[in-house]
Amino acid sequence: KRQGNLDHVTPKSRGGKDSWENMVLCDRGLNSAKGNRLNSEVGLKLIRKPRAPRAIPASFSVKEARHPAHEPFIHQ
Repeated sequence: KRQGNLDHVTPKSRGGKDSWENMVLCDRGLNSAKGNRLNSEVGLKLIRKPRAPRAIPASFSVKEARHPAHEPFIHQ
């Protein structure tokens, strides 16, 4: 936590957005050194392309059925 921060793959100053697909966790010092440059300009390579997490259905947050007939629909 203390050594990392969020890096924009395409810097905001170059039109990058605050989105899952454009932000990655990065070492604070490395991110500061990168500045507003692209990874290719400073010789960095992503481990994997960033993407939005999968949506979790609201039903996954339900832990117990209020009625016995609902039991088959509760995610265990």
